[in-house]
Amino acid sequence: MSQPAPDASEPSPRVIALVDDDPMWRFLTSTALQGFGWTVEDHDSGQSLIDALPRSAADIILIDAMMPGMDGFQTCEAIRRTPAGARIPILMLTSLEDDDSIRAAYEAGATDFFIKSTHWVLLAERIRHLVRSGRIGRELDLTSDRLARVNTAAGVAAFDFDVVARVLRGSPGSFQVLGLGADRDQISQHELMELLEPQDRLPFLEAVADGVRRRRGIRAEFRLRTPGGELRHVLAEGEPELDVAGHVRLLRGVMRDQTDERRRLQEIERLATRDSLTGLPNRAEFLRRLGLSIEQAAASSTEVHVALFNLDRFTQFNETLGHAAGDELIVEAARRVESAVAQWLRAMGSGSLAADGGACVARLQGDEFAFMIGGLGGPHVVEALVQSVLREIGRACRVDGIDCFMTSSAGLAAYPRHAETPESLLSRADRANREVKARGRNDFAWYLPGLDRGGRHRIQMLSDLHKAVEREEFEVHYQPWVYAPEARVTGLEALVRWRRGGKLVAPGEFIPLAEESGLIIPIGEMVLRQAARALAGWRAQGIDLDCVAVNVPTQHFERDSLLASTREALSLAGLGPGAIELELTETCMVQDFERTLPRLEALIDAGAKLAIDDFGTGYSSLAYLTRLPISKLKVDRAFVNQLGGSRSGEAVCRAIVALGQSLQVQVLAEGVETADQVHALRRLGCQTMQGFLFSRPVPADQIPEAITRAGELAARLLAAEPAPGVTGAPGVRIGQTQS
Repeated sequence: MSQPAPDASEPSPRVIALVDDDPMWRFLTSTALQGFGWTVEDHDSGQSLIDALPRSAADIILIDAMMPGMDGFQTCEAIRRTPAGARIPILMLTSLEDDDSIRAAYEAGATDFFIKSTHWVLLAERIRHLVRSGRIGRELDLTSDRLARVNTAAGVAAFDFDVVARVLRGSPGSFQVLGLGADRDQISQHELMELLEPQDRLPFLEAVADGVRRRRGIRAEFRLRTPGGELRHVLAEGEPELDVAGHVRLLRGVMRDQTDERRRLQEIERLATRDSLTGLPNRAEFLRRLGLSIEQAAASSTEVHVALFNLDRFTQFNETLGHAAGDELIVEAARRVESAVAQWLRAMGSGSLAADGGACVARLQGDEFAFMIGGLGGPHVVEALVQSVLREIGRACRVDGIDCFMTSSAGLAAYPRHAETPESLLSRADRANREVKARGRNDFAWYLPGLDRGGRHRIQMLSDLHKAVEREEFEVHYQPWVYAPEARVTGLEALVRWRRGGKLVAPGEFIPLAEESGLIIPIGEMVLRQAARALAGWRAQGIDLDCVAVNVPTQHFERDSLLASTREALSLAGLGPGAIELELTETCMVQDFERTLPRLEALIDAGAKLAIDDFGTGYSSLAYLTRLPISKLKVDRAFVNQLGGSRSGEAVCRAIVALGQSLQVQVLAEGVETADQVHALRRLGCQTMQGFLFSRPVPADQIPEAITRAGELAARLLAAEPAPGVTGAPGVRIGQTQS
């Protein structure tokens, strides 16, 4: 019988370990297999093979089943217990054809069996097949092992949960996610429950039971304590696997260690809700807590009192002693305000400055602080607390070797007597504070309704505003924003201006009045139409602009007419989707969120883009932000102004940029006035900027020139950008404070 040539595709070496006590059979078998290209190591006993196995290069082992002493079955079992023999293919050679012998061969660990004969071609083919299968199996094991190591490094574990045996199984190392040893490849449900935090056990079991009952995927988050005591957050996701009867027998899925991700999100949220210099809650967090306190007060028919403090003549301290010393004063003032309020709460037996309790102390911005007290006494009690805070701030404070004596002014307002929303209540307190400043400082005052009315001047202003709407006396000016890496103006913000009697009225004078009177709606619709027409005109001139942004106040957003006005403006100007960007506040977007979200989505469907204006000054939560269909965050100028002046400004900007990147939206910095701010923002990863440095708001006919100038300036700044780690020269502000 002719012998087939050796298969060139088989890798070398090609070695067989042959075990048989019959020397003649060993000779015949070795000779035949060598003719097929195999190298044969022969052994006359099982013990001989086991002794040589650590040094053997065998690809397969052939064992005679019936041998004196240690027979083939015992030899096979002994081989499987050794590290070198755990995976190697074993072919049992037997002259026994009974079922019990065949079953015993498999139970002993044999890969296959072969009835002894001189049919050498058949034996050679069986050997070749087993060797190839063994190599594929080992490669799969290696791949699986590598994947397990990668998953372990990534904090991911694949598992099969046997719903009958109540056991989770996986490859070795899978359960390192749970803090178990690398050798563990299974864990019982009872062991897992012992690791889980007690309050997370029942929800986890219910999620599993629901997935099994409904034959659908599961998703369960839980916390656990590793055997070493470390707290971890884990997400388990799995899909059911059904048997032939349609019953769930396995849940197959993965577990992910989310501990680091949770910590990152908590840090971002902490930066978003805390003042980085003092550690106090920031304005956004203060307004959030104030809103909660107002809700509680409305339910219990009690009052909420707000006090807003400014340090008197703080600018003089800052300019004389420097920003570092100014920061020390701010930190000390924060400590004193917080300490005075906390002591007062303890003395009153009214709890503490809890996260969502009835009291909160915050730093709003600069040298401005506030506290709120909910349901804890009447006006006289609050006045006593304010006086205590003023005395505490007035104590001597040693900074930079100098005894400094600070004083402060405070404005007070109460819900529901003075206002019913967090923003308006804080605004009333601020108005009272400014009244104290005007009459001499170092005192406090309650808000009085007359402070906001402004007498005859206000009435006349409102009358003229109505006439201005009828006569269309409003103009739209535009301020470019620059995409720094390309030194290119990519869009414009439309800003309404009122020309009254030949002179422009400051926006801060008429915008609040327009909002209170409802005139902001027709004014806003006029701005939308003019901005869309202007953008179409510039594009026709060959000016490449992505979009024009229009501010939308809360009252306008809540009107159904905004959607129709947006569609109309785009249609009349012949503009496509994305040409108009509507800027809304955080508060506007998230109040009554489930009702608001469809409005936002409808605006996008109409062709608008959405941006959050003055980001960081509202009180939206991260849970809402992740669901908002926005394309841009605009960093409030208050944070940009702090860049270079204190570490707090940079920390807040860094947090907002990181948040924008995580949400995959563009981040635009407002109020950029110095080259240093440009470089600082670039280092933080913010590339789109707007401010007086590049251009003031200008009429539509001046926009082509303004775009050219802004682009040229951006190019010069880009060329002069300091190398990493090099601080630029002190910045010079261009123009006055922006409005």
